[in-house]
Amino acid sequence: MWGCDKALKVLYALLMMVVVCSSANASQVFNDLSNEMTINEIINGHGQFENIEQDGAVASKAVSTWVKFNIPAEPKAIRESFFTIYKPVETALDMYVVELGQIIAAVNLPTDNAVLPRLQSIYPHIKYKTSAFPQQVYVRFQAPFNARINYQVQSIHDFAEHSQSRLFWYGLELGLLYFVAFFILSVAVFSGRHYLLYLGTYLLLLALQCSANNGSIYYYLPKKAAQWFTHHCSMLLVAGLAACLLFHFTFFKINKNAKQLTYPTLILAGLLIFMGLLSIGIGSPIAVQVQALSVLTTIGLGIAMYAQLGKEHATEARVLLFAWLPMFVLAFTWVSMQLGIFVNSALVNMSQIAVISHVSLLGLVIYLRDKQQRDAFVFYTNHDKDTGLPNRLALNQQLIKLVSSHQHHTLLLFKPLVLNSIRLNYGMDYADRHLNSLFEKLNLQLDTYGNSTISTKHSDKHTDIYRLDDSVFAVILVGKLSLSQVEQYVCLLSSVFEEGVELKGHQLVDKIEIGVAHSPVHAKSAEKLIQRAMLALATKCSSSERWQLFDVANSMVSERRLKVTSALKTALDKGEFSLYMQPQVNLSTGKVHGAEGLLRWEHPELGQVPPDEFIPIAESSGMIYSVTEWVIEQGLHYQKQIVELYPNHILSLNISGKDLAKRELTVQLITLINEFNLNPRQIILEITESVTIGKEANLKEVVDDYRRIGIKVAIDDFGTGYSSLAYLSQLGFDELKIDKQFVMDIESSRTNQTICKATCDMAHSLGSKVVAEGIESLASYTRLQGFGCDFGQGYFISRPLGFDEYLVWLNKATRADDVKHHLIR
Repeated sequence: MWGCDKALKVLYALLMMVVVCSSANASQVFNDLSNEMTINEIINGHGQFENIEQDGAVASKAVSTWVKFNIPAEPKAIRESFFTIYKPVETALDMYVVELGQIIAAVNLPTDNAVLPRLQSIYPHIKYKTSAFPQQVYVRFQAPFNARINYQVQSIHDFAEHSQSRLFWYGLELGLLYFVAFFILSVAVFSGRHYLLYLGTYLLLLALQCSANNGSIYYYLPKKAAQWFTHHCSMLLVAGLAACLLFHFTFFKINKNAKQLTYPTLILAGLLIFMGLLSIGIGSPIAVQVQALSVLTTIGLGIAMYAQLGKEHATEARVLLFAWLPMFVLAFTWVSMQLGIFVNSALVNMSQIAVISHVSLLGLVIYLRDKQQRDAFVFYTNHDKDTGLPNRLALNQQLIKLVSSHQHHTLLLFKPLVLNSIRLNYGMDYADRHLNSLFEKLNLQLDTYGNSTISTKHSDKHTDIYRLDDSVFAVILVGKLSLSQVEQYVCLLSSVFEEGVELKGHQLVDKIEIGVAHSPVHAKSAEKLIQRAMLALATKCSSSERWQLFDVANSMVSERRLKVTSALKTALDKGEFSLYMQPQVNLSTGKVHGAEGLLRWEHPELGQVPPDEFIPIAESSGMIYSVTEWVIEQGLHYQKQIVELYPNHILSLNISGKDLAKRELTVQLITLINEFNLNPRQIILEITESVTIGKEANLKEVVDDYRRIGIKVAIDDFGTGYSSLAYLSQLGFDELKIDKQFVMDIESSRTNQTICKATCDMAHSLGSKVVAEGIESLASYTRLQGFGCDFGQGYFISRPLGFDEYLVWLNKATRADDVKHHLIR
């Protein structure tokens, strides 16, 4: 019996479902073109309802469409049901339940969905109870576009299930949108990436727009705020379009990769933002037609962007285009609905899936971009950005690996000489292109040679080229190589660069300098090996050989040079310099002529550092002018004391060619001459002959400036710089100093005798005096005297003396009629 009752209940339920389904089809429609009829007029039969066709009812654009649903009488069973209906965006919806001509239930939903309970805003419905009398449900639609009317009659259980499902999907959609939006915005703030800022803004606007359209915005915002956003939904749309454009503009760097679209993109984005602000200002939504045009224009410009992108963005562009596809489809559907091309379809109902897919794919694009940037960061940690070659860090890591495995290896450092010239004449990009072309050839040659002659254990051996710094590159040769094998690699390197490459119609031929060091012979650590290969390369710069192997002696010279450079910086402050005086004698009269001031440096650890060693270092390190200032000041201070005792004393001072043209030097000389009340004609500045070569025009100006002051100028070490007679006659130096290499063996060398005699005759014919350096014997003194040489200096006359010693020497020498008879040995 119990089973029979259960079967009857099931049968009754099925019957009710049939009734519900059949009642769903028992509907009629009426279009109120005046948009003025009320529910009472409709109930009283003023509307001419027609049966709905099989395809269903369609609400006409901007017309009040009334739909009537008949609910049959059920006298034996009273049950509660819900009439639910789909409410399109920006649609006004009214629902009424009528029994015996009286309204027994009513729900009014405005376009902004501001209604209580909040469930009505996302799931419009009206509740009714069946009775012994027939009932009618009247629904009034007024939509801004043609909309299909979709409705259902649901039981209490089904309604609860469907409403909870809708809440879940809306919550999932909005939760995902807001989470991703705020996450991206926070990353944008801390990373400074503008494209993330625009993308986060777009997603935030999309979340607000979606929740305003489906009514869920009333669940998390106050009613007034929710109404404001719902009212300005069109503003959210155009602002979202602007953010979308700016995201693409910054993400793909349109101003670089598609320059012709820069201004159209920025202008359209600015116009969209202006329209959004204007709609807020006037408190009116943007016209539907303008919204549709904005959507289509943005999509068109977006397609143009993708079409202009190069191969380097192909993968990103494909994924990103696929990410935007769901939104493109929704946008085209919405625009088509606005234009009345077709009514809302299942695509609109699938918007949640489309948005979730859209956001997920956008997240994938950002992930791929970040991964690409991380991979690039990792790659360029060990590689050079300009050439893509492994850098110093990679070189060091590879050398450490070889040292740890106790493998013999040779490091070749090479420097292309023409590289700077290419950069100056063709630019950095062309220089890198030139290098890359050469390195492609070099890699092939190195691999071929290495596999055929060196590598016996490993086939397909690859030899990497490393970039040590801006102009120095490296190759590691693994294995115990003989010098002849290293020479073969050197020849291979040189041949590739000497062959050159064609660039802009020119054949660029290059030469290289190569320095070589071997581990473990020359160094047992990676850093030491690089250092010693660099020393070898630096030595190569001053050598005529094709390449230079590291040499311990050169290393010691370099270490001393570093110590001298370091000590030179504090030598002046510590008073380590002194000025010695080497006497000069008038050879024709035997009287004292004056002295040459010679700089000396006594370092507490390095000992006596000769000028030939520290002067070039001072010149190359930029410290020479400080040294020159000290020499001038000290020398003129000594001259002031000497002329008080010996008024005709002449002082010669050596000046670096780098300082000769400095205006500061002229000012210092004038100041000190006036301060010490000296005669400028008793001061001679000596410059080496090599400094004057090739600088005739500028040097004549400088010499004339010193002559105006009254100071004389002499050429030091004459005979070593290959000056022409015409050149000497133009400059008109006051003195020529014959270099000591022609004087010291004048007694045994006829050639040097001829040179000295000719120099004296030539100088006198040009109106210059002659000073001979390096007189070390009476015979040399007498011979130069016979050649007509004016003045002499050397160890025969006196070695360089400290100032106090020089005063003593002067006191004795000036008392004699001829200095030769009272020389200090």
